[in-house]
Amino acid sequence: MILATIAAALVLGTPSINDGPVKCAVMGTATKANSKAAEYAGTRFPFCCGGCPEAFMKEPTKYLKAAAESNDVIGTYMFCPVSGEKIDLEKAKDTMDYKGVRYAFCCADDKATFAKDPAKFTKTPAKESLVCAVSGDKIASYSEAAGYLDYDGVRYYTCCADCLPALKKDPAGIIAKGKAKVSEPMAMPAPPAKTKKDG
Repeated sequence: MILATIAAALVLGTPSINDGPVKCAVMGTATKANSKAAEYAGTRFPFCCGGCPEAFMKEPTKYLKAAAESNDVIGTYMFCPVSGEKIDLEKAKDTMDYKGVRYAFCCADDKATFAKDPAKFTKTPAKESLVCAVSGDKIASYSEAAGYLDYDGVRYYTCCADCLPALKKDPAGIIAKGKAKVSEPMAMPAPPAKTKKDG
């Protein structure tokens, strides 16, 4: 038992990248880095053709449920699920696939924390705000957010890296100011993906 525990700790402490294919949520076929995509609840979903985003955006939870059952990866989460910070998947040193979504981490410790209870960190709150609770600025898409904090059943996205630590320091006080606008998560078209060539 002790040896198994040590082995598990060593595996979790070793950076590893899952670079298997991300499949189209609708058709189950291959996608490319520059494929048309949609965003939903902080995750980017690429598609195989121009007709699939519309179908996905009508019923995103239907496709997420199917992927969770099949273990096909259909999306990449744009934030570290433990810290809530925006993360660059191309620069990530640790990733893990869970119920159809690929998650990247700020550090090995966050990956280890996630691995102990992934369901805790992947639960999508029923409500969210894409208006920054700190600045009051509207956030055009999930990919434009700098991070998020879950508080009292709501996920609050922030507009910039400075706002996230401020929100974490005093969530009750900042949210009480009423700048955030709370609504249900909504699927939306994703901006074109940046490539390494774009910088």
